[in-house]
Amino acid sequence: MREAETKLDFIENLWRGTKVKTRMCPSCRALVGVSEKVCPLCGVAMGYRPSGIGKFLQNVFPTYAPISYSILTINFCIFLLMFITERDFTGQDLLQLVSGVRGPDLVRWGADVGLLVAQGDWWRLVSAIFIHIGIIHLLFNSYALIFIGPIVEDLLGREKFLVLYIATGVAGFLVSNWYHGPMTPTAGASGAIFGLIGAGIGLASRWAAGSAFLKQQLIHWAIYGFAFGAFGGANNAAHFGGFLSGLALAYLFPNPHRSQSSFSNFVWTLLYWLTLMISLASFVLAAVSRAAW
Repeated sequence: MREAETKLDFIENLWRGTKVKTRMCPSCRALVGVSEKVCPLCGVAMGYRPSGIGKFLQNVFPTYAPISYSILTINFCIFLLMFITERDFTGQDLLQLVSGVRGPDLVRWGADVGLLVAQGDWWRLVSAIFIHIGIIHLLFNSYALIFIGPIVEDLLGREKFLVLYIATGVAGFLVSNWYHGPMTPTAGASGAIFGLIGAGIGLASRWAAGSAFLKQQLIHWAIYGFAFGAFGGANNAAHFGGFLSGLALAYLFPNPHRSQSSFSNFVWTLLYWLTLMISLASFVLAAVSRAAW
């Protein structure tokens, strides 16, 4: 009974902590508002820290990263919805769970097809990032996202992380369409995940703490991923496109440990909301397209 009360008190204390309206500047140790992006006393960039439910989850799960975990949840929800909707009830459901839905069904759900993109379905370059062909495909990408996503999100903050994830996913599909031709349907988050790997290597080379170890680990991830793509039949063209674009974007991100101008903060906030709106619009257009099919 006493142990249960202790755990309950711990949870209550964590919840009360989410109501705190101030946090400490990492440089001058002054208490500033939780919404401040720059310390008003010393001018050091504060970086992103979650509040409310996000702060509670971060206290319970130390590696909690809101954008990474949200993407992970969306991926699983879309996969389950596709499987439930497209199952044929003929005893082949287990095989379909492993191998995934058929190519035409993937296209109906919003997979990337070069020809359709060229004809105006630009949104497929985004919606396809959240579509997975089979449970193995989903689990492999989810495993990589769980380990790599929070690291890069902690380095960049949620705004730059979302821009990076979507931009490199789109770049991966563009390279895939060029390499595989206009008629091949493709889908999956691996291009965006390789974008995180490439960006992580670039960021570690520039200014990340413990950069040598982080860079080494991410290089191992890249080698294993490209090897799996070569021998496992995955879309290495999308992998290369995502990786190279992520590596290039890493050199555009400002150092979060240095003070940033208000204009720079405004630009990244604007890009974040623009990316979010484009992603939501892509989901809506994918749903409309599926209904039309």
